[in-house]
Amino acid sequence: MKNLLLGFILFLFVSCGRDQPNVGISFGDFIKPNYSTLVSFKYCTLKPSHSLNSLESFIPSLIERLSKENADNIEVFFYFPVRPSQTDISEFNLVLHHSNQQFLDKTNDALKALQFSNIADCQLEQESKNFSKLKSDTFATTETLVETMTCDYLQNYNFATLNLVFEQLISALADVSIGLELHYLETASPKQTFQWRTVFPSAEDRASFLEDWRLLQVSSEMQDLLAEQATCGESELFKSYKII
Repeated sequence: MKNLLLGFILFLFVSCGRDQPNVGISFGDFIKPNYSTLVSFKYCTLKPSHSLNSLESFIPSLIERLSKENADNIEVFFYFPVRPSQTDISEFNLVLHHSNQQFLDKTNDALKALQFSNIADCQLEQESKNFSKLKSDTFATTETLVETMTCDYLQNYNFATLNLVFEQLISALADVSIGLELHYLETASPKQTFQWRTVFPSAEDRASFLEDWRLLQVSSEMQDLLAEQATCGESELFKSYKII
């Protein structure tokens, strides 16, 4: 279940790779995703003396300060993990979509000036990720459910293979009634690791999607085909709140 959605995507990915096995190998260094922004992650933990109420009270000040920058193509999200039997949330991710290093520096300066370190301890991910939105949708609210999965390509596979079957992927998604977005993230370093991010309007919509997906004939072939293409960790769910 946890690998279901990514398996679906990689099924198309693999099937095309079987028909043209040398395409990804020959053109993998030239065919790249259409990156639109950079994404930086801060992994944060609330200090023992603070709660989500402290964070909620802090956010308007952060919005006001960052809004004064008048920067285009900037988005700021808070991701809160969704885990079984979760009763208290002390961990969260501050996720920044930005066009250049300058905005990241300004965000760090804003957090420092507003003394965010008094509320939470945060660690910035070492390298920002390139971000590509493979499928877009329009959601009614700024609160969504995000499912992420980190994978490693197996030898001779890369994004070029995925690019060859992008149109088939969108066509297959047309058979599913639930709206969603598909994101692809990858560091600039020459690594075989990438991340899929699927955005649903809500947990209920994700459940409906999985029900629809199980009715498609190709779903029974997912896991074996995924194993031929890449190795992936367990998926993670987050409630996402967009503040800018």
